[in-house]
Amino acid sequence: MAVLQAHSEYLGEILVKRGVVPADRLAPLVQTVREKGQGLVELLVTSKVTDERAIAVALAEEYGLHFLQKIDVDAIPDELASKIPITYAKQHKILPIAEHNGTIYCVTADPLEVTAIDDVRAVFEKPVELAVATSEVVLDAINRVWERKETGGNLEGDQANEEDNVVDIIDSDDEAPIIAWVNGLFAQAVRERASDIHIEPEERDVVVRFRVDGELYIVRRASRQFMANIVARVKIMASLNIAEKRLPQDGRITLKIAGKSVDIRVSTVPTSRGFERIVMRILQKTSVLLSLEDLGFAYREFRIMDELINRPDGIILVTGPTGSGKTTTLYACLNRINKPNVNILTAEDPVEYEIGGLHQVHVQPSIGLTFASALRAFLRQDPDVVMVGEIRDKETADIAIHASLTGHLVLSTLHTNDAPGAVTRLVEMEIEPFLVRSSVIGVLAQRLVRMLCPHCKIPYKPTAYELRQLALDPERLAQKARRVLKGRYAVHEHEYEYIGQNLPDPLMFHKPGGCEACANKGFVGRRGIYELMLVDDAVGPLILKNADAQTVKRAAILAGMDTLRDDGARKVINGMTTVEEVLAATQEDVLVDE
Repeated sequence: MAVLQAHSEYLGEILVKRGVVPADRLAPLVQTVREKGQGLVELLVTSKVTDERAIAVALAEEYGLHFLQKIDVDAIPDELASKIPITYAKQHKILPIAEHNGTIYCVTADPLEVTAIDDVRAVFEKPVELAVATSEVVLDAINRVWERKETGGNLEGDQANEEDNVVDIIDSDDEAPIIAWVNGLFAQAVRERASDIHIEPEERDVVVRFRVDGELYIVRRASRQFMANIVARVKIMASLNIAEKRLPQDGRITLKIAGKSVDIRVSTVPTSRGFERIVMRILQKTSVLLSLEDLGFAYREFRIMDELINRPDGIILVTGPTGSGKTTTLYACLNRINKPNVNILTAEDPVEYEIGGLHQVHVQPSIGLTFASALRAFLRQDPDVVMVGEIRDKETADIAIHASLTGHLVLSTLHTNDAPGAVTRLVEMEIEPFLVRSSVIGVLAQRLVRMLCPHCKIPYKPTAYELRQLALDPERLAQKARRVLKGRYAVHEHEYEYIGQNLPDPLMFHKPGGCEACANKGFVGRRGIYELMLVDDAVGPLILKNADAQTVKRAAILAGMDTLRDDGARKVINGMTTVEEVLAATQEDVLVDE
C-alpha cells in the first residue's frame, strides 16, 4: 500500500506540473488511494478528470521519452518478446519490442514502475530504453504477439484479415488458443464499442459480426472446424449446459476487461447447419452515464423533461423499440434527480448500470420476482421515485398507476411506435381511460440515429426531394408554422425559429465521408431523436373519450409537439446526421387539417 501511495503521489505531482490535472481535483483522489488502495490512473479516468492518453503523454514529456500511438506488432521478434512471461508482461504492462546495438527497447504504460524495468534489464543483461503508450495499446500488442506465437495463425480462416488480430486484455493465465481467441473477441468488441457479438456458422467457415452504432459488420472469420470448440468455450463461461445442443439456452458472463466491468448476456439457438448460433449483448457496468443535457434534446423537450422529472407524482413513459436507448434516457433522468433527500428504487431486467444512491433490484421471474411484485414491495419502502424497467401487463400497469396516484413519481417504458400510441396501449391493457388521464403526465418516444463523424463529414446542397421528405420545403414549412401557431398554447421563440422562420442560408446537409477516426465508416456513435407529448388539456379530453392514437397525435402537434421526424430534421440541419438515417428511423408526420 505504501508503494502504491508513493507512486500515486509522485505521479500526481507530475500531472499537476504538466497541467493535466488541477491540484484541487487531485487531492481527494490521492486520499481515496490511501483509503481504498485503488490506482490513481483508474480514479482519474473514471472520475472524468482526464483520460489515459493525456496521462501517458505527460509522463513521456516529463522523462523525454517517445509516445507511441500504436505499436507495429509484426516488427517485434517472437524470441525477444517471449523472454518476458506473458502474465508478467500483462501485469506490469511492459513489452520488449526491439533490440539495437546491444540495447533493449521496451514500451511501457508506466515508466514510473522501476521494479519492472529493472527486471527486464536483469533478464536481458543489457541496457533498456523506454517508450510510452497507453495501457490499451501495450496490452493489445502483448496479446497479439502471444497469439501469433501460440497459434501460428492457424485459427483464423483463409479470409481472415491481418487487422482482425485478437486483442485479449482479460487478465488470464490460460494460454490455450481457443480461450485466447474467445477472450480476444470480447476485448475487441469492447474496444470497438460493439453492443452485440454474433457468432454464426456458415457453410465453410465461422463468421463473427459486431453491431456497432446499430449496424452489423463482419469483423473476422475462423475455420469451421473450430466452431464446436468456440461454442463450448462460450457456454462454459456462461455456465450453460455444453451437452445440450438441441434447445435454445440463455446465460450470462461477467468479465473485467481493461479495468472495465462487463456483463455479457448470451443466447444460443440450434441451426440447420448442425451448430449453434450465438448472440451476445454487451453491457458495460462502468460506462459513463449520459446526463440529461448530453442526450441531444431540443430546447422545448429538455425544458419539459426537466420539469416532469421534478414533479412529486405521476407516470413518465419512455417508448420505442428494443435498442432505442430507452434505458439510457431513464438513467439520465434518475441521475439528474438523484439526491440524498430522494429515495429512488428501481426494478430492472437486468441492472445495466450500477448507480450510487439508487436502490436497484434485478427482477427474476423464475423465482416469482417480477416487475409487478417488485413494484408492490417498493410501495412499502417509502419511495419518492420508482423506476420500472417495463410495463408488460395489466398487473404492473395497475400498480404503477396506484403508486402515482398515492404521491410517487413513476418512470417506465412501453413498446410503442410513437408517444400518442402509449396512452392507447394502456387502454388496450384494460386500464380505464380516466386512470390513464389522471396518472400519466408525459410520454417520450425516441429512436437512435447514427451521428456523422465530425472529422470527415461532407457538406452538400440538399435536393428538393430531401427537403420535402423532411417537411423543409417552403410550402410544408408554412403549413407547419400555421398548424402550430393556431394551437392552444403559445410557441416559444426557439420552436418558432425551427418551424421555418430562420433556416440557415444557404441550407447545407452533410453525408458521411470516411477517415481513421471513424474507421472509414463515416459515423461515430448514436444519439436520440425525440417526440415528447404532454398529457395536458389538449390531449387529456381525447384520452377520456378513448380517441385513437392518430387523433391524439394531431392534438399534440397543434399544442406544439415536435414529432420524431421534426427532431430528426433539426439534427440534419445542424449537421449531426443524414437524411437517410432520419427517414429510416421515422414515419411521415400526421398532417393536420388547415
